[in-house]
Amino acid sequence: MQAATDQERDLTERGVAQVQSAALWLADYWQGEHARPAQLFVSPYRRAQQSAAAFIAQMPGLAPVSSPFLTPDTSLAELDAALADMRGERVLLVGHNPLFSNAISWFCGNELREAMAPASMACIELSVVARNSGRLRWLRHAPDYTVIARSQ
Repeated sequence: MQAATDQERDLTERGVAQVQSAALWLADYWQGEHARPAQLFVSPYRRAQQSAAAFIAQMPGLAPVSSPFLTPDTSLAELDAALADMRGERVLLVGHNPLFSNAISWFCGNELREAMAPASMACIELSVVARNSGRLRWLRHAPDYTVIARSQ
């Protein structure tokens, strides 16, 4: 059945498999030397909520916060302001394109025009939340999250 709006679209079977694989990989990554995120912010869109559920299943205790600043039509300035207001050293964001692809350029420099495909993951290190202040630690794509597609 076709969803009436973009907000109501479900993950496809392929999307469910990809996000489950991503959640498994990320949970394992954070059990090593990397600290887990303190917070999970997720778009209110249905498929993002479904994606967040896969991460929560792998990382018990991670409570989602529905965040309207993670929708596809959010401006980069709005995202920047919302992130600046967040508390916590590490956060996990679950949202959409084109916002996330554009955010890599916004935070890490315009020379990074990276496209995030569905179920891609990026780790951006920000000492302060501001344009051009970040470093792309890694960008990984489905189906093989062990491969770093790009870093700075």
